[in-house]
Amino acid sequence: MYRADMFEPELVFYAGSSLLEGPVWDDKNERLYFISILDEIIYQLDVETTELKTFKTEGPVGAAVIDDEGMLISAEKKGIYRIDPDTGDRTFVAHPNEDERLRYNDGKLDPKGRFFVGTMGQNDIIKNAAALYVIENGESEVLLKDLSLSNGLGWSHDGKAFYHIDSTEKTVTKYDYDVEEKRLANGRVLIQLEDSTPDGLCVDKCDDIWIAEYGGGRVCKWDSDTGEKIFEIPMPVTNVTSCCIGGKDNEYLYITTAKDHEDDEDLSGGLFRARIR
Repeated sequence: MYRADMFEPELVFYAGSSLLEGPVWDDKNERLYFISILDEIIYQLDVETTELKTFKTEGPVGAAVIDDEGMLISAEKKGIYRIDPDTGDRTFVAHPNEDERLRYNDGKLDPKGRFFVGTMGQNDIIKNAAALYVIENGESEVLLKDLSLSNGLGWSHDGKAFYHIDSTEKTVTKYDYDVEEKRLANGRVLIQLEDSTPDGLCVDKCDDIWIAEYGGGRVCKWDSDTGEKIFEIPMPVTNVTSCCIGGKDNEYLYITTAKDHEDDEDLSGGLFRARIR
């Protein structure tokens, strides 16, 4: 049985960011990447030495992930770029979003290494204007449209299920995924939140889903088959934005947070981790 006191979050990094997001664990180099969207920065953190490296982006950055070749794929206001984390060299990949009112938001690589990335309003929520794209070999196509705020996403370990959050609807939708044809089918609401907003998500080794709850002050673990909550980790700040599994033995959940204009929480906007195994 899980006990809440086993998972007490600790602060790992703090720079006063307004909107810290998108933690991604680099297994090969045992580094953590995360982003400060409004500061237009990608962070690279060596969690053992605490050495920190930054990459400046072209406008607000919605996601930055590591591909199989160790390159960063960055979703920025002006397009999708490939960045060499050793040299900082940048290569333009694609720019499927043509609506200047929108920016890219959360993104991840599917089991075949294709980049999935969604959009959202730059300044305000624009109903049914956002979309979810897949980018492969510089070509892009729309997988989901008529979204309002495309957010957290992930896959089951066998690649047959895809999970996607539309934050304005406060839903996590589960789809059947054809990994060979990159097709989604049979979408059904798996989780519906009421009192907070689902933001980022990740899938753990048990195929359970961890969801960061913006405005809820917690990260919760959910059964990916039944949609039932397994347990929650209370956070010391209200606005929890995203999470990922990391550490040498996948023993930590890394968690990003954000400020808002009304909170006076000292640690909001910080990066945390909680031991989960």
